[in-house]
Amino acid sequence: MKTPMLWLLLLLASTLAYGAPFEGRLHLRRAEPPGEPHDIIYSIKGDKVRVEVIRDRVNSFLTDTTKQETTAILEDDMAYLTMSSLAPVPGGPRLEKTDEKTSILGHPAQKYLLSSDEGTTELWLAEGFGKYTGFGEGYEKPPQQLPNIDVAESPLPWSWEYALAGQPLFPLRVITRDSIGTELFRLEVKAISPSPLSEGLFRPSSNYKQLETWPETPRA
Repeated sequence: MKTPMLWLLLLLASTLAYGAPFEGRLHLRRAEPPGEPHDIIYSIKGDKVRVEVIRDRVNSFLTDTTKQETTAILEDDMAYLTMSSLAPVPGGPRLEKTDEKTSILGHPAQKYLLSSDEGTTELWLAEGFGKYTGFGEGYEKPPQQLPNIDVAESPLPWSWEYALAGQPLFPLRVITRDSIGTELFRLEVKAISPSPLSEGLFRPSSNYKQLETWPETPRA
C-alpha cells in the first residue's frame, strides 16, 4: 500500500522541479525584539493567498494577487473588509541582488541586500511561491475607528516589504540589523508543506457581512 504515497511524492517533486505554481502552506516565525517571536501560516493556491498571523489571537488576511486586493477578516464581528494590497513606495529603497545562493528546506534561494534608515537587511528570496503581498501589514488605515467593531491597527511594514511587494519572490529568511550590528528583525521559514488546498480557504465565510466603507464615528 506504499505505492500511492510514493507516486504522490514523485508528483510533488516533479511539480516543484518543473516550476509549476506552488500550492500548500509555509510556516514562518517572525521576531522583532524586544517582543516575543510569533508564527505565521502562509497558504498559497494559484493567485490566492491566506495569511494567519498568530499572536495572542489569530489575525487572518486574504489576498488576490491578480486584483491586488487584501481582505481583513474580522472574526469576532463576523465581518470582512477589502482594501488595496501592500504596494511599493515610489522612490523608496531598492533590493540589490548578490551572487550568493543557498538552499533553504530544499528550495534554492538568492541573497539580496537592502539599505534603509532602519539599517541593513539581508534577504534570502526564492521563486515559485507567487507574488509577495506582505503578512497582513500595509492595508489602508481607516480614517476613523469603526464603532463597536474591533479592527486591529495595521502594523507599519518594514522597508524591505515595500521593496519586495508584488515581485515574484518570497522571503525564506530575512534579517535586519542596525548600524552597530544589533538584530532588529528576523523572519525565517520553518516548514514548507505542498498540499492541495480548498478554494473555500481563500474567501470569507458566507455568513460574514461585508463592510463596504469605514463608517465615521458619531460625534459626541
